[in-house]
Amino acid sequence: MLVPTRWEWSSPKAQRKLHTVEDHILCTYSMLVVTRRMMVSAKAGKPNPYPDGRTKAANITMSDFRKRRKNISSLDRDDALAQDAQPICAHLGCIAPTYHWDHLIPRSRLKGHNIPLNQVRSCPRCNTSRGNQELMAWHQRYFTFPSLAVLRRYLKICYFYSTQHGCLDQPVEEAILDGLPFDPRNLPRKFPPVENLVWDYGYSE
Repeated sequence: MLVPTRWEWSSPKAQRKLHTVEDHILCTYSMLVVTRRMMVSAKAGKPNPYPDGRTKAANITMSDFRKRRKNISSLDRDDALAQDAQPICAHLGCIAPTYHWDHLIPRSRLKGHNIPLNQVRSCPRCNTSRGNQELMAWHQRYFTFPSLAVLRRYLKICYFYSTQHGCLDQPVEEAILDGLPFDPRNLPRKFPPVENLVWDYGYSE
């Protein structure tokens, strides 16, 4: 059984300035892309593909996304992986007799809007303790870090929601006042060491 990642949430000492909703999402997504590649390389016994450091590689990747040399892919593959995964809590890897379906962006924040593939399997304890808290705020409260698979799914949902509602280019503060159902400022900019991370609790890799 995989152990949840414990993490004292903090921000990098030298932060790049992020202004828009897209800035925040792409910053975290780029760090995730780089981290996942490092994880895959380490598992295969290959050298670190980013000898100049994870942060520098993430900054280059973010630039590629902003210039549309890279694009955030659809949720099709994420959904297929979730369908094939072991029945286990997606949040912390808990095993329970029964599971709930937890909305990554709580329905209470969506004001009637429907987001496809916005649910993950959750144990009753995680689902109850989270309530309608924002996903990243909940992890911060309990000093845990999400699996990369759930984080990737969440980031994609946030990105596609923002695209559909025309708020990607909005300053974060303005978008939140206009009803954005998540706070991009809560997205992690600093990740735990690669060896401490979990890709997906539903896969014992």
